[in-house]
Amino acid sequence: MSARSDDGFTVLVVDDKKNMLSLMKKVLRDDARVLTAERGLDALKILEAEPVDVVLCDLRMPDMDGVEVLKLCKRVRPHAEFILMTAYASVGTAVEALRLGAYDYLIKPFDPQTGRAVVLRAMGRAAASMPNQQDGIGDEVLPDMLARSPKMRDLGKLIERLASSDATVLLLGETGTGKERVARALHRLSQRSAQRFIAVNCAAIPAELLESELFGHVKGSFTGANKDRPGLFEEANKSTLFLDEIGEMRLSLQAKLTRALEERAIRRLGESRERQVDVRLIAATHRDIEAMVQNESFREDLWYRLNVAVVRIPPLRDRREDIELLATHFLRELPPIRDVKLFGFTPAAIEAMEQYDWPGNVRQLRAAVERASVICTEDRIDVGDLPPEVVKLAGSQVSDSGLGTLSWSEAQEQGRREVARRYLKEVLRKHDGQVGEAAAHAGVERESFYRLLRRYGIQPDEHRGASDDGDD
Repeated sequence: MSARSDDGFTVLVVDDKKNMLSLMKKVLRDDARVLTAERGLDALKILEAEPVDVVLCDLRMPDMDGVEVLKLCKRVRPHAEFILMTAYASVGTAVEALRLGAYDYLIKPFDPQTGRAVVLRAMGRAAASMPNQQDGIGDEVLPDMLARSPKMRDLGKLIERLASSDATVLLLGETGTGKERVARALHRLSQRSAQRFIAVNCAAIPAELLESELFGHVKGSFTGANKDRPGLFEEANKSTLFLDEIGEMRLSLQAKLTRALEERAIRRLGESRERQVDVRLIAATHRDIEAMVQNESFREDLWYRLNVAVVRIPPLRDRREDIELLATHFLRELPPIRDVKLFGFTPAAIEAMEQYDWPGNVRQLRAAVERASVICTEDRIDVGDLPPEVVKLAGSQVSDSGLGTLSWSEAQEQGRREVARRYLKEVLRKHDGQVGEAAAHAGVERESFYRLLRRYGIQPDEHRGASDDGDD
């Protein structure tokens, strides 16, 4: 196999319709080097010879179907992302393709820009999981999980070891740290990966309905039970069941769950006989389970059943070296919003994000990047495009000792930001927060002045009636 091209991304479009090949080549020409193939065998030859990052492939072709091409692609180019195109959409085909590792699928006919957006997201994922050219280590510590921090690399190794067993796993971590993503990775690495991953949020279902949801019921067992219905334990037979926010489960149901884990059997509501199930259980919570056991709001016997393998997921503030990587990945995943193409973040924006504590963790970071991409009017996201809470808590000064760690260009950039912020605040104070007057004084257009205020995280209202105050 040849080495990856230095010219950017390579996309392979496979379709026996020449008009589709021409259309997608035109749509993607500014984003990647586009190769085309009219047959599956031709696609395989290209995959063997070229550094393909993303494959966009039709389902129905004369010599082989898209699912066969997907299987060959995963063998030849395991890191390439695969998107299936089909006019013969069926749940079975889509599920099989996703199970085999496809990134997504498109139903023909589709809008060309919709197709482009899906390809761009796949390119972002391909870039994020690409091996690091400097040290040969990839950033994907688990399937669909990126990190560079030692803590997350250690977590990835632990999950890989646990995946080889059927041991019950308890994931502990703050809201937004990615507990469900870890659970899905554990399932994908296990011998049960061919079966569907079943997940339920215990906090999202009313307590009186959760028992029926988990264990099922028979007809007539309660008002509204018009027919027999299997529960999630039966659906997850031979697979993995993920119970998120298990700390919200009421005590009476905890007792039934404990029995199900001990006996590997469940009993539907209104039924006397037990049904054997082969389920690998993963549970998660953001609560302090050990404290709950002490105050008797969580059953001790269930805690012992869950305490087989406890995995603690670190909050984002404890692995700040992952922030830039994740933010860049989230930005690449976003669909195009307008004609302006975003190339990343300014050093000031990265610095602000790395200084912020992110109480909502990775989920909050993703939302912040999405918001910034909507607000941004330049080709890179700057400080003023970030949410106010991030900008407000980001330090605007660098200590003398910290200054010496910067390069000359970084020090110049830092000084420019500090002077710019002080200047804009002083001009606003002088004109009592009146943006029009302040813009005229500065000699810039009103809209440009507003853009500067956003960039440096300055609120005009804060400087009204403050003309006599000193600089903050």
